[in-house]
Amino acid sequence: MPRPQKKYLEAFQVCGKQLQACMDELGDRPHAWLKAEPRNPAFADLIFRVGNRVYAVLIVRVDHAHGRRGKPTHLQISLPTPERDLFLTECERYNLTPLFFPMWVDSMAPLSMGWNLLIPESGAFLDPADEKDLPQPVPMGEWELCNFRVGIVLQHLRNQNLQILSWQDIPDIRPHILFRAADNAFCWVIVTAAGSSEQMPDTADINSRFPDSPDDIRGYVARVDFQSATHPATPPARGDSFFVRFNGLELL
Repeated sequence: MPRPQKKYLEAFQVCGKQLQACMDELGDRPHAWLKAEPRNPAFADLIFRVGNRVYAVLIVRVDHAHGRRGKPTHLQISLPTPERDLFLTECERYNLTPLFFPMWVDSMAPLSMGWNLLIPESGAFLDPADEKDLPQPVPMGEWELCNFRVGIVLQHLRNQNLQILSWQDIPDIRPHILFRAADNAFCWVIVTAAGSSEQMPDTADINSRFPDSPDDIRGYVARVDFQSATHPATPPARGDSFFVRFNGLELL
């Protein structure tokens, strides 16, 4: 997306509002935002669920388009190859449907009304409202699980009126949360599954990434697990309701 940041935020807001208007028309069909605010790092701009399908959206600039009756048959899109490749690779890795949200490069107006979502490979429009749910339960992908766990920990910190400095939900990038403790100490949190055997990184290595922070940085791990309320013996699936197990932060 275009920089500086102000232009990106304007485009982000336009995209979010237009997609929200479409989601409002879904009625009782299950839908939810999974990522609805700009964050860094991130491989997608927005991510949402309709039924048991999850769509990742990347805002792209359209330099030129031609076709008939507002349905372009050819688009010239400004999108660096590394950004496109990362988007498509991560979507495949996390079982997300990748879609472009095209906007005119000069006016930053959406290319079309409605969902305005394009399939990257074909350039055809896709309307999530017309996509039927997959016939079987869809297990939540690694990104969805991490996003869910991080959300639980964020709510825990907010319930204590602690200041959230920043956060992200990409599983392999750690830490996931930065916050201020009650004594104003700078703290970070790695979020993982309860019972996970993964080795925690060296705290000194993470602390070294914050050269302007004080020497008494505190690192925590948050172990979060959840179980389907309706199918407890199966992996967590999209759209399930869950029982959550989380016993707070553990000092590393």
